[in-house]
This record gives sequence, structure tokens and C-alpha cells, in this order.
Amino acid sequence: MTDNPHFATPTPTVEGMNANMEEFFNALNDCKDGDRLKIAIKNQKREVVINSLHLWSAYVLSQSAGDVAIAMTSNFTIRKTTTRKPPIGKPENFSVVAGANPLDLQCRVNKVDGANSYNYMYATDEMMASNNWQVVSSTQMKCIISGLVSGTVYNCRVAAIGPRNQIMYSDIIRCRVA
Repeated sequence: MTDNPHFATPTPTVEGMNANMEEFFNALNDCKDGDRLKIAIKNQKREVVINSLHLWSAYVLSQSAGDVAIAMTSNFTIRKTTTRKPPIGKPENFSVVAGANPLDLQCRVNKVDGANSYNYMYATDEMMASNNWQVVSSTQMKCIISGLVSGTVYNCRVAAIGPRNQIMYSDIIRCRVA
């Protein structure tokens, strides 16, 4: 910040900031003996430095007006600007096959970019009519649904769950449990 034409009038001044820092370092050295009063004084001096740095950072933001190159001349660390993630896509290549146990179904889906987890869902026709899907949640791209009824036809689908409560469903696959 010293002699920086982009930031000519910071508050506190460069001299004031140097004085705040010097007072803090002196207080830091003074409290090495563990004296509680000296530690309290050191903590107060640290708060003055932190508050001064907050004032400087706000000043840098306002003076640079969004110009990263100007802001970087202040020697503050510039955080990467956040970008919104695109919406997640529909789960692709969802498959359901018989599991190792005759009353199990093994589900698999391709990775969905941006998905945090998957809800593997199944329902009989009657359950589906009343929107009563059973759900097995997982962070994996494959899942085993167990404890099904022999000879029953199930409707299966997977929901990819993304940030900000995004949900995308696969197509429904019908399969019969052996």
C-alpha cells in the first residue's frame, strides 16, 4: 500500500497501520511471562490490527471497483470469483439387473456431473399410482435394493441430487424379481 497511486488515502494511513502493528508486536513480546493483564492488552492490540485490516480491505474493494489487477497491487490476497455451477443433467444409462440374492436388484447409473448423491427409487404399480416410492439413498453410482417380494414387478428410477436441491430423474425401468 505504500506509495501505491491506486490507494493513496487508506484509513488508517500506512503510518497508522505500521504503528498499530508495532504496538501489537510489542504487546506480544510483553506477555510472554503469562501476565493476564499483558495478555488482555495484547488481545486488544490484535483486534485493532484486525479491524484496521478490515478497513483496508473494504477500501481496496471500493477503490479498485472490480478491477482485479488494481486490487492485486495492494498485496491483499484476491479470492477467485465464484461461478454458478450449471444445472445437473438427467441420469443416463440407468440399468437394473438381478442381484446376487434372488430378492435383490442391482442398480447402476453413469456419473452425473454436479450430483452430490443419488436416490434409487422403486415402487409397484399400486405404490407408484399413489406416488409412494421407496428410496435408497447413496453417494455411489450403483446400489443394491434388497428385501423385495418374489414374482413382483417393480418400477425403478434414480434421482440425481445436486446443489441447491436440484433433482433430475432417470427414465423408469420395469423389472420382475425372480
